[in-house]
Amino acid sequence: MTFSANLSLPYIQPSQAQKHVTHNDGIRRLDALVQLSVQSASDTVPPAAPTDGQRFIVPVAATGDWAGQSGNVAAFEENAWAFYSAQNGWLSWVEDVAKQFVFDGSTWAELTIAPNTQNLAQVGVNATADATNRLSVSAPATLLNHEGNGHQIKVNKAGSGDTASLLFQTNWSGRAEMGTAGSDNFEIKVSADGSSFHQAFVADGATGQVSFPSGVAGLAPAEMSGALVTTGYINARGTDLVTNGGCGLGNAYNFPAQLAFDGAMAPDLRGSVCFSGYSAGQIDMGEIIPVDPNRAYRLSAYFRQESVAGDWSGFAEGERHAQYMGLTCLDADQNVISSQHHMRYYHGGTDSLTTLAAPLTPGDTTISLTNAAGWNESSSDANQQGVIIFGYKDSAGRTYSSYSRLVEGGLFDLGQVNKTTHVVTLNQPLPASLGNPDDPSGIWPAGTAIANSGIGGAKNVALDGDHAPATDSWYSTSAPIGGVDQSGTNATFNFAPGTAYVRTFWQANYSNQPGGTAGYPDTGAGHKVWFAGVSLIAEPLAAMSSAANGSVDLKVAESDFGSGSISLVAAARVIEAI
Repeated sequence: MTFSANLSLPYIQPSQAQKHVTHNDGIRRLDALVQLSVQSASDTVPPAAPTDGQRFIVPVAATGDWAGQSGNVAAFEENAWAFYSAQNGWLSWVEDVAKQFVFDGSTWAELTIAPNTQNLAQVGVNATADATNRLSVSAPATLLNHEGNGHQIKVNKAGSGDTASLLFQTNWSGRAEMGTAGSDNFEIKVSADGSSFHQAFVADGATGQVSFPSGVAGLAPAEMSGALVTTGYINARGTDLVTNGGCGLGNAYNFPAQLAFDGAMAPDLRGSVCFSGYSAGQIDMGEIIPVDPNRAYRLSAYFRQESVAGDWSGFAEGERHAQYMGLTCLDADQNVISSQHHMRYYHGGTDSLTTLAAPLTPGDTTISLTNAAGWNESSSDANQQGVIIFGYKDSAGRTYSSYSRLVEGGLFDLGQVNKTTHVVTLNQPLPASLGNPDDPSGIWPAGTAIANSGIGGAKNVALDGDHAPATDSWYSTSAPIGGVDQSGTNATFNFAPGTAYVRTFWQANYSNQPGGTAGYPDTGAGHKVWFAGVSLIAEPLAAMSSAANGSVDLKVAESDFGSGSISLVAAARVIEAI
C-alpha cells in the first residue's frame, strides 16, 4: 500500500479488494486533520468519556491511552484513540485558551506574528483614522511613558510661518491652542466659539520676553481689582492722585493718545504732553481716581500756547485758543455722570423738582404732578422738555435723591404743561425705559420724586474756555472742587451727585477749527499747546457750607506773601505766570 506525502492518506491500489477500507481510512484522516481544531493542548489525562470526533494535542507527560504520544494529535474515532504525527508548520486552534498554535517540527507553541509597523499609512486605536488624522485614538487616557529616563513629545513644522501646536476642542470646535502658530514665538490663545481667538500668553522667540496681550487678572487680591503696580508707577504719583501727571515716567502713560510726550518742553519737570492742531473734542485720561465727594480737592496744571507766525491783529485773542480742562465724574459702577443725569429745569428761578400726584406707568400719555410751577414753558431745547425720575438704583441697590439715569428728553412740547391742573401732556407714550425696575409693570407710585430734565456742560474745573495770557510762556491754572451738588444746577466747583470716581479731561485748542470759528482764526493743523504737572490733591484747609438751593459753598485757603497772612476765599479759578 502506498500513502500520500503530507497526510499519509492511503491510496487505493489497482485490483485492490475491499477498496472501501482504504477509502474510509483516508476520509477519517481528513476529518481529523483538515481545519484542525483541538479541545486542549495541555490536558495530560484523556477524558473519561470522550465523544466521537474529539481531538487533543497530546502534551509532554501524558498518561493513560496517551502515554508516549507527546506532540501527536489524538482523535477519538470509532470508540478508540487514533494518533497522528504532526508535521512542521501544522496549525491548530486550541479551544480552551482560544489561541492559534503551530508545530515547529518538535513542539507545539502559541502562534505569534510580529507585525511590520513601519511606514503605516493610517492607525486607528478604537477609532477610525483618516487622511488628515492619520493616527486616531479613542480612549479615556493616552499614556506616553519613559523608558528608563526622560520622555519628549516632538511637534515639528517645516518653516517659521507654519504651525506646530496642540489644539484643545469642545465638540470638535477649537477652544484653546498652544504652540508656535505662524511664527517661532510660543503662545497660548483661547476661543469661546472656535473662530475668534484671543492671545493670552506670548513668549518672544528671540528674547524670551513674556507678554499678556489680553491683560492679566488675579495677580493681586480681588479687593485690589487684581492690579499690580511698579515702583516707577508709585514714584510717578508721589503724594498726588494723578499717576504720571508730571511725566515722571518719561513718557505719556495715562494721558490720552492725542497728547504726545515732549521731554524738551517742560517747566522744570521731567517733561510735558503736547496737543497739536485742531480740536479733537473731549479727551480723557485713562486713570479712574476714587474720591470722597464730601471733601475738597484741587485740580491744577501748567499750560503753554505756542506762537504762530501770521497777522492775528483782527482777532481779540490773537492766535491764542480757548482751552478746557476738568473732571469727568463717574458713579460707583464707573458709569459716566453727565449733566443730564442730575440737572433739573428751573422756570423763573423755581426748581421743577416735585413728586407724582398719581401713579405713572410706561405707556401713559399724561403725568400728574404735585406742583408744576418750575416746569418748562419757554425753552425749545428738547433736553429741557423731558423728565428725570429719581428712582435709579446702582448695582449695589443704592438709590440717590438727586442723581438718576432714568432720564429722557423731548417727551413734551411747549404749551403741554398745565400749571393749573399740574398735568403734563406727553407727545408720545412714556417709554418702557423709564419704567420702575422694582415693579413688574414698571409703575411708579404717587409720591415718587420727579423733575423736568435739564442739560448743561462738563465740569470745566481748571480751564473753562480760558486762554494763556501770552504765547510761548508757561502758566499755572488751578481750582478747587468739593462737596456734592444737590441743586440740579451743575455747580462748577461741586462734584456731581452720585460721584465715586473722577477722571481728568481736556478740550485742547477748542477754538481752533478748520476755517476758523466764532471770532477765532484757523491757526493750522500743527499749532501746539502743552500741558504739564497735572495734579489732583486734597485741599485740607477748605471750608464748606450748604447753600439754600442744595449746592455747596466752598472756600479755600489763600496766602498773601506780602502780609504773610492766610485767609479763606470763595472757590475760583486762578491762572498765573510761573
